[in-house]
Amino acid sequence: MAPRTCLIINPAAGKKAGLTTNALGIDDARSLLARHGIEADVLCTERADHGFDLAKQAVADGYERVIAAGGDGTVAEVAEGLLDSEVILGVLPLGSVMNVARMLGIPRDLEGAARVIESGPVVRVDAGRAQGTAKSRFFLEAAGVGIDAGLFAYANEVDRGNWRSVVPLLRYVRHYRPRRLEVRLDGTVSRFRAMMVTVANGPFVGAALTMAPDAQLDDGYFDVRIFTHFSKMELIRHFASIMGGRRAYNPKVLARRAKVVEIFAARPLMAHADSHPLGSTPARFELLPGAIRVTVGGSPAIEPTLVSPPESPTADTAPAPDALRRPPLATPTV
Repeated sequence: MAPRTCLIINPAAGKKAGLTTNALGIDDARSLLARHGIEADVLCTERADHGFDLAKQAVADGYERVIAAGGDGTVAEVAEGLLDSEVILGVLPLGSVMNVARMLGIPRDLEGAARVIESGPVVRVDAGRAQGTAKSRFFLEAAGVGIDAGLFAYANEVDRGNWRSVVPLLRYVRHYRPRRLEVRLDGTVSRFRAMMVTVANGPFVGAALTMAPDAQLDDGYFDVRIFTHFSKMELIRHFASIMGGRRAYNPKVLARRAKVVEIFAARPLMAHADSHPLGSTPARFELLPGAIRVTVGGSPAIEPTLVSPPESPTADTAPAPDALRRPPLATPTV
């Protein structure tokens, strides 16, 4: 019997800087799901964080599957609303970047994404909770402190049409310097001079930047990347080399793993979670292991332990082959 399903759609998704990316109207969404044998009640988000409220209500109303149709922000809001439940998350990717869909092996093609929702395997994936001086935030992709947090904050303002943010953005980059940091990984203290620290749940953040290419969503650890001894030009070149999901090694990036990461700085540093500002340091990042049940596609950034088998595995929805899996890393040493 098909699970009772609710579709939460962000009607503003699918447009970026005035350009259409992967827009989907409500009637189109119903038709898309119906073609794949999925009957769903439809709810629309109306404001920031509304996806969280709608997902919480869907859990309370007894839905067994909730489909998030929108960008990464909408997917994260809905996922947070499903915490502490057995409700399955499905994803229809409508955003411009869709890091979450990339990590879950879900195609940007909406027909393919619907096929994944219909018959893909269901797995449990980790999430994170980040706390800065201003706010706490749930995240699926990555969080951290340093120069990237400021870049994301200013870039978000520009993306919203606030072009006056360009001048303070350039000033921020010009004056930024590496800072002395104390990083606590599961209680073990180390000190670094670094441009930034990324606490990654999955491989991607921002404009599909592959900050932690080996990170997996279900291994019970954050992949922590500490960017030491970078000049600003070196960091810009490194960002360019990993944009769009590309992978590049740099010996100045230190790799660690942990379940709880705490970061303190001699002078306050901006902090972010999934590119959203949290305030500044001190900041704390805690792993939420196996927090979400989600339907995945062909080659997800996970080591799949199926919660339920696919109804009819296909090349698009089969679990990743053994060749794509990696053994867990050793407990981090600093």
